[in-house]
Amino acid sequence: MKHLLIIIVMIFVWINGFIWLCKQIDPRTKYQADVEYKYARYCAGCHGNSGEGNGRIGRFKKLDPADLTDSDLWITHDDTQLLKSISGGKNDMPAFHYYLNPKEQQELLGYIKKTFRP
Repeated sequence: MKHLLIIIVMIFVWINGFIWLCKQIDPRTKYQADVEYKYARYCAGCHGNSGEGNGRIGRFKKLDPADLTDSDLWITHDDTQLLKSISGGKNDMPAFHYYLNPKEQQELLGYIKKTFRP
């Protein structure tokens, strides 16, 4: 009986540890808003965390992603053009209409404008 109790306690501790570990690994827990998580998941790989076009995927694949902090980008492109790029892709940028609905795309553009536009 004593061994059974020890095994049950060990299983309980292991399950709690696994649950704690899953909460630590989930990337959504480190972002304040869902739109921040979506930027990190879909955009930061190429555009970088700071939006300067220096993300790890962009560097690895030798891509030339847009610098979201460049004022020329915001002068030469309006919201419609930028949403079209997000939805349908442009050059090396993939289309995100498969992953993000139009409302999420609009929220993502708003986040990008608020965060990176000079």
